[in-house]
Amino acid sequence: MLATLLTVLALSAPLAASSPLDAVADIAARSKHDKFHGKTLAPSNYTVVPGVFVQDDPKFNATGYDLLSDSFGLLDKSAKRWKNFTKYVTDLNKRADEHTTYKVVYIARHGQGYHNAAESFYGTPAWNCYWAQQKGDGNITWADAELTPLGIAQAQACNDGWKTQLKDGIPLPQRLYSSPMRRSASTLEITWKDILLNKGVKPVIQERWRESIGLHTCDWRNNKSDIATRYPGFEFEPSFTEHDLLWDDTYEETGTQQAKRIRNALNEIFATDPSTFISITAHSGVINAFFKATGHNAFSVQTGGFVPVLLKAVSYPSATFSPIVGGQSATAPSCTADPTVLVKAPATVTVQPTWYPACATVTTTASPSPTGCLASPVTGPAPTATKSA
Repeated sequence: MLATLLTVLALSAPLAASSPLDAVADIAARSKHDKFHGKTLAPSNYTVVPGVFVQDDPKFNATGYDLLSDSFGLLDKSAKRWKNFTKYVTDLNKRADEHTTYKVVYIARHGQGYHNAAESFYGTPAWNCYWAQQKGDGNITWADAELTPLGIAQAQACNDGWKTQLKDGIPLPQRLYSSPMRRSASTLEITWKDILLNKGVKPVIQERWRESIGLHTCDWRNNKSDIATRYPGFEFEPSFTEHDLLWDDTYEETGTQQAKRIRNALNEIFATDPSTFISITAHSGVINAFFKATGHNAFSVQTGGFVPVLLKAVSYPSATFSPIVGGQSATAPSCTADPTVLVKAPATVTVQPTWYPACATVTTTASPSPTGCLASPVTGPAPTATKSA
C-alpha cells in the first residue's frame, strides 16, 4: 500500500516551483506573449468543444482510420482549413470571460516499444501474470522500454505528417510536454526534431504523464540524471526527483486512480501555462485517462497515434468536475498456464499495423535496426490488439 500512498501524496498535491515568486513571474511573463489570447486559470470544469474534429463524435470508429492522411481529423477540408481553425480558437479565447479559456491539446501515444512487441508475442494473459514483472526474457529488454524499429518509423511518420500539414498553416504547439519514459521522450524527439527542437524549443518532462504506476517494469522510469544525459535538450519540472519514488513491484495504479492523476496534471498546465496550443507525448493509459478526465468519448489509440482535442476550461465557483471514483490498487493475476513456453532465441515478435500505419505489418527481431521500418510482410491473421502502454 506504500506505493498507493506515495502516489496520492505526490500526484494529487500541486507541484512545487523553484520559488513562489519565480513561478508568478514566469506565468506573468508568458501570459503577455500568447498571441492566441490564452490565459492561465484554475479549472473547475473541462468540456470538449464539439464539431471540430471527427474524433469528437461519440460514434467515431478508430479501426483502420489514418489520421495522418486526413488533416488530423479536422472536419474542415478547405485549403484554408488550418487558418480557419486558428482563427476560430483565437476568437473563442478573445470572447472568453475571465473565468474561461480554451486550449488545443495534441495528445500522442509513443511509438511501439519492446514491451508492446513482447506482449503481442507472449499474449496478454502470460504478459500480465508473469512477463510484465520481468525486465526482459534474455532476448529483449523492456524495463523502461525503448522504441522498436517499427516504433521509430511510427514517430517518423508523425514527423512527416506534421510537415505536410505545416504547409497548409497548422498551428504548431507552443509547448511540448513528455512522460519521463524513454519510449515517450524518444517519440517526441523524433516527431519534433527538425520542426521545433531545432529552433530551440525545450520539451518539459513531467512525472504525472507517465504510464500506470507500478507492477510492470516497463512503467518504471530511469533516474533523472540518466534521462538528462539521454535527452540533453529536455527540461524537467522543478519537483522531478532523481529516483523513481512511485513505482512499486507489488501494487499497480488502477485506471480510475490514473484518471485522477491526469486531471491533476491538466490542472497544473492550465494553471501555469497560458499557451493555447500544447503537445503531450505519453501512453495509451494516459490517453484513456485523459479522455475520462475531460469527458471525451473513448477509443483505442494505437502506438504512434495521436489525437487533437479542443478543450474549454472554466473556473466558475458553481462549476464542478464530474466525479472520478474507484478503488484499490491492482495486483498481478495468477498464471493459469506456463508463461515461459514461447521463449526462444533469438526472439521474434509479430506486430500489427498502427492506427496510422507507417508501413505494412512486419516481423521485428530483438536487434534494433538503424533504418526504422522493416518491410517484410507477415502472412496469416494479425495478432489480437494489446493494451500495453
